[in-house]
Amino acid sequence: MTENTDQIEQQEPSAEETAQSEPEQPAVVPKPKLSHRQQFWLIWNTAVWPVLVSGILRALGIYIFVNPNNFAPGGTNGIAVLIEYATGFNSGYTLMLISIPLFFLAFFFIGKKEAIVSTVSFFITSVLLIFVNLLEKSLGIAHLFPIYGGADGGSERIIHGLLGAVAGGIFLGIALAVMLKQCGTSGGTSILACIINKKFRNLSVSMLTSAFDAIVVFVSIFVYWGDNFTLIIDPVILALVSLFVTSKVCDAILQGFKSAYKFEIITSNPEELSQEIMQKLHRGVTCMAAEGMYSHKNKSMLICVIRKRQLAELQRIIRRYPETFAYFTSTSEVYGRFLK
Repeated sequence: MTENTDQIEQQEPSAEETAQSEPEQPAVVPKPKLSHRQQFWLIWNTAVWPVLVSGILRALGIYIFVNPNNFAPGGTNGIAVLIEYATGFNSGYTLMLISIPLFFLAFFFIGKKEAIVSTVSFFITSVLLIFVNLLEKSLGIAHLFPIYGGADGGSERIIHGLLGAVAGGIFLGIALAVMLKQCGTSGGTSILACIINKKFRNLSVSMLTSAFDAIVVFVSIFVYWGDNFTLIIDPVILALVSLFVTSKVCDAILQGFKSAYKFEIITSNPEELSQEIMQKLHRGVTCMAAEGMYSHKNKSMLICVIRKRQLAELQRIIRRYPETFAYFTSTSEVYGRFLK
């Protein structure tokens, strides 16, 4: 029996060797099954209550504050208000008609959830505006809340208009923030802005939405045309005030109310400085090793998060330590054990 040295008999690896050579696959952890009550609250928190709240607040803002003071707040809401002022056609019907084509655009170009949620919210607003209009006719009154309408006198009319613009902006800002925070979309002209942004990436959604709002405000000049300059410019000023308040209220809600300032302090006296901060401001301090690349000196970097009211006191503490460099940035939200 001859032995062939040119050919090496290859043996197939055993099952144990194969198992050892192959990387272990991570075990798939099944998702916990939600109870019917948990499913209900999940749907309620993510879709139902944002739609209800935003739809109701939008309707209240338009009916109580915007319509009586004759200005267009921008977007689809402004278009509906302008058409009602010019033709008498209830703004609820206009919002409903505008929402139908926007629904199909959002459904095919943005997403099914965004299309359904935003459309239902605007439909709630439309139904409420139509219902209130029918209620006015049945009661034989012009407006359920006449106190917020523009007065006839000059100064009184201006005060009423500004208050209406501010209050309307607050209501519309809360409605906008609720939709953006819970559903990721605000509907209306922002749908057109998102579609254009997909084609032209250099144009931001916020810039396009502001452009649509500006167009509505510009058109309002011709809709609210009066005999003197004051009657022409008043709707524009009120619309700008309303848009500004809406933007600020929306930003405040989205960014959160637990805002703070984060300090990063480069110092040669980390122990003394951190002790003074903790004793006087009652804030925790994190210390990290740092090295200046110009002087190559070993220093420390202190990180501290404080409230706005403590800003001046911390600056006074830092000034007492020479060779200390500090800068701070604002934070929109703070999580964890952070006292107010």
